[in-house]
Amino acid sequence: MSAPRLSVVIPTRDRREVLRSTLEALAEQDGFEPGELEVVVADDGSSDGTAELLAASRPSAFQLRSVRLAGAGPATARNRAIALATAVRILLLGDDTPPYSGTLAAHLTAAADSDVGTQGPIEWDPERRVTPVMDFLAPAGPQFYFKGLKSGRAIPYTAVLGSNLCAPRSWFLEDPFDEAFPAAAFEDTELAYRWKRKGHRVLFAASAVCRHRHLYESIDSFLARQRRAGQAARYSVRQHPAMLGRTVLQPLAVGAAIAARHGLRTLTGRGRRTDHWDLMTRHAFFGGFFDTRRDYS
Repeated sequence: MSAPRLSVVIPTRDRREVLRSTLEALAEQDGFEPGELEVVVADDGSSDGTAELLAASRPSAFQLRSVRLAGAGPATARNRAIALATAVRILLLGDDTPPYSGTLAAHLTAAADSDVGTQGPIEWDPERRVTPVMDFLAPAGPQFYFKGLKSGRAIPYTAVLGSNLCAPRSWFLEDPFDEAFPAAAFEDTELAYRWKRKGHRVLFAASAVCRHRHLYESIDSFLARQRRAGQAARYSVRQHPAMLGRTVLQPLAVGAAIAARHGLRTLTGRGRRTDHWDLMTRHAFFGGFFDTRRDYS
C-alpha cells in the first residue's frame, strides 16, 4: 500500500448527513491508488450520531481517521486533525463542500511546485436549489469572491479560504490556526496573512472545484455570520495592524460608494435589491467590528 500523497482535513459538528455526502464524494476521487489518500475528520462535539457514523465507516478508497473534541471551534478542530495527518500536503474541506471527482487530483497538478498552496473555487451545488440570496453571496459576493482570479496566478490573502485550500503540511505546523477564533469567521484570512508575510504563495486552481451544500432562504441568516466576522476582524487587526487597510478600510470605502449609488438609484426608482443586501452585510460586519462589548481573549 502506498503512503498518503494527500491528507484531507474536515472539521464538523452536528451535520452527520452532510458529512456523509462529502465522504462519499471523497470515495469517488480520480487519480489515487489505494493508500494514497487519507481523510482526517475532527468531530467538534457532535451529538447527532456523527461519532457513530465515523466509527462505523470502513471506506476502501481512502484511510479514514478521526478525532473527537468537546466543541472547541473549527480553528482548534483543524489544528488537531492536521496534527494527526501524515501526508506532505493538506487539503482543507468543509463538511458541506463535497469535491467533484477530479478536484483533489487538480489540486496536486496545480501545485507542480510543491512549495505553493492552491485555492480552488467553491460553487453552489448545481443539483440543489439556488436562491437569489445565494446568487448574491457567491461566487462574486461577500461569502465567496472569485471574480478576477486567474488560474495558476497568486491570489491575495483575502481570497484564501478555510475550505478547498491545499498547502504543505509544514505551513500549517509552523503557522497553525489561531485558536482564539471561536467560530468559522476570518480565522482563514488571518492565517493567510501570516503566510503572506513569510513569502508563501497561494495559487488559484480554477479546475479544483467543490460544491457548497448550504441553503440561504434570506439574507438575515447570513448577517449573524457577518457580525461574527467583524468581531474576528477586530481581533485580527489588533494582532496585525497592517491588515487594517485591506480588510477594513477598503471594504468601508467600497461600501460608501455602494451606498451613494444605491441612494441615487432609489431616488430614480431604479434601486437594486442586491445593493441593499450588500449594505446590510457591510453594516453587520462593521457592527461586529466596532462592538467592543464582545471580544476575544
